[in-house]
Formats: sequence, C-alpha cells, structure tokens
Amino acid sequence: MTMSMRADAVIMAGADNSGRLAEVSDAPYEALIDINGKTMLEWVLEGVFQAERVDRIIVVGPVDALGDVMGRLPEAERGRVVWVEQRGNMIDNLIAGVEQVPDSKKALALSSDIPFITGEVLDGFIKLCEEMPAQVHYALIPKSVNEASFPGVERTYINMADAVVTGGNAFMLEPDVVRRNYGVIKQALGMRKKPFALLSLLGLPFIIKYLIGRLTIADVEHKAKTWLDIVGRGVIVPYAEIGVDVDKPSDYELACRVLSGTGSGLGRRRDIREKSSQY
Repeated sequence: MTMSMRADAVIMAGADNSGRLAEVSDAPYEALIDINGKTMLEWVLEGVFQAERVDRIIVVGPVDALGDVMGRLPEAERGRVVWVEQRGNMIDNLIAGVEQVPDSKKALALSSDIPFITGEVLDGFIKLCEEMPAQVHYALIPKSVNEASFPGVERTYINMADAVVTGGNAFMLEPDVVRRNYGVIKQALGMRKKPFALLSLLGLPFIIKYLIGRLTIADVEHKAKTWLDIVGRGVIVPYAEIGVDVDKPSDYELACRVLSGTGSGLGRRRDIREKSSQY
C-alpha cells in the first residue's frame, strides 16, 4: 500500500502541573508526571516513534526541564526529535512548533497527556485524514468507542445529530492555517472542554440547532468554510486512545493500572485494550 500523506508531529509539553494532577504528583510540568517509571511525555513519544506515517517530532516545552527525557530517548530515534522552547500559552506554543514544519507538509498536533497513544492509532488517524481532504482535521471519538475501550472513564461529550462525541487530543493541519487564524484558534483551544461555550463562537443559530438536536458535524464544517475560509473536517475515529487524556487523579490511576507492563507498537495497543476493558 502506498502511503502518500505523512506528517511531522508537534507535541505540546509545556503545561504546568498546577491543576488537579498536583494531587498525585509534585512534578513541575504535566509532561513530567511519572507513570510506572516513565514520564507522560515518554509514553507519548514511545507511541509516536511507532507511527510509520510520522517523520520528524517537534516537542514544545521547557527544554531545560525536559533534559532527562532527552537523555533517555532511544539512540535510534534521537535524530528525529526537535526540542523547541515554549513561549507561553497553548496557541503560542503551537505556533512555535508548527514553525518547524515546512508549508509543504502537514503538522500533526498532539498533547503530551495521552499516554495510551500508539503508532497504529496515529497511522489510522492520518489515513482517515488522507481520505477526507481538508486544511484542518480534528479527531472526534464516539462515546460508544470510549466506553467500550475504557469503561467508566469520565469525558466531556457533545450531542451532535450525527453522533455523541468527545473531542480528541489530535489535530492535523496545514502550518499556514495556524498563523492566519491566531485569534480564533486561541479562543477555540481555551474552550475545548466547554462545548456550549465553543458553540457560542459560531452564533445563535448554531446554539438553537444544538439545543434541538439538529446540529451536524457538516454544519460546523460549513461554518468554518464561510466564516474563516478554512476547509475543516471533523474526523470520527474508532480510537479511544486519542480521546482519553490524563488530567485528573482518576485518569492517573487508570493510566497506572492500564500501562503496567505494556509493550510497544501493535502489541502495546492490544495490551492496553485488554487491560482497560477490565476496569
């Protein structure tokens, strides 16, 4: 099979550990929280290393603080990783990472708090994006997929007419799109876990359609095209690993249980699925 779409990954690793996870770890940054002997960032990197469609990996964060992680990278992978100093808020850090991606390529933006991610999942997401041409792709995970893979996990869901979904922690985008739409992207990222507030950006008609259960994913895509002149697609994916992040103590406890003794690559994903279904 010929794989035409490839991407450089941009991993956002600059979040301070000043929220609920401070109850379970005194690490200064969420990316450095230890889960079974590896930092969250290392779990994410391990998954990204296994993705056949990912080329370079740009990590944006507090470079000095991430020095120990750099030193523990597999020798064969070190040349692929670019370390970029964080600039402040999430959108500025995203821009800092995307600046390292040539305009001729796609940027696969990921958070550093998705330790369940695997190469198989990322390759699957990129393949789905390839089949749905757009400038921006956003992963959406059905509630049924999350609950089947990680029973009892708490997530924020939005009731679309098409499906009940949660937003993933992965975007595929053209680098220039981020630069041209700084303000709106900053607002959207700030509201990413507040679906109703996010809808308010789109106007009263959208809120009404949402309240009566008639808002579709295609409606939002059309609004993005007419409002921002961006071709965007919401990509429904069968991968809970993209949607389940670690941002509270119960997530941390789940990760410690599920990631105990996992392998890598395809074997790791099977192991995650088998273990997560037990909880």
